[in-house]
Amino acid sequence: MTAAGATPIFADIFAEQWESLPPALKAHYANRSFSNDRVVVSGHLTIRMGPLLLLASPVLKVLKMLTPWAGDDVPCTVTFLSEPDSRAFVFERRFDFPGRKPYLFRSKMIPQGPHKVIEYMAGGIGWRCGYVYENDRVLLQHRGYVWRIFGIKLPLSWLGEFLLGRGDAFEEATGNNSFRMQMTLSGGLFGRLTAYSYAGEFTVTDIQYAE
Repeated sequence: MTAAGATPIFADIFAEQWESLPPALKAHYANRSFSNDRVVVSGHLTIRMGPLLLLASPVLKVLKMLTPWAGDDVPCTVTFLSEPDSRAFVFERRFDFPGRKPYLFRSKMIPQGPHKVIEYMAGGIGWRCGYVYENDRVLLQHRGYVWRIFGIKLPLSWLGEFLLGRGDAFEEATGNNSFRMQMTLSGGLFGRLTAYSYAGEFTVTDIQYAE
């Protein structure tokens, strides 16, 4: 499901596992590097937040690192973008919480070699994770945090997990054009008080290839 002669960004990340991915997940990761490719998925997420995170909602809204509110079956549209001058895989998430203005949350994944990426969020905080396909699931495995400041990448080692906790996620095809996913952030200094998770199902609604 890729443009003729093109190689998706994630073909190199999944490496020998790429051809084993089901069609829905290949469509999800169809973006090529150094292009203007665009893939859109739509679905609903159930979002859970610990009580301290709920209290910190105004701060989260400013930082745009997570959603500032919890909710059930929140409509969500995610646009995956390529960049014409890089190998980055960009996430643009739109959450339509009932009774609120749409909330936008952007992050950028940078390939680090086979089965390795760093997802950078606002402020230069990066989540280092392993990317593997095992037992019919894409697993995003926590590998720690980094902080990119003035072009320098600083490992946060144990301090990142102590403050932020551990992130893990999975994705699993539910049809030829759909997949479900779950992300959890747990542990850290305040444990369950700052736990965060979202889970739901998405359908690939649009794929556009552009040089």
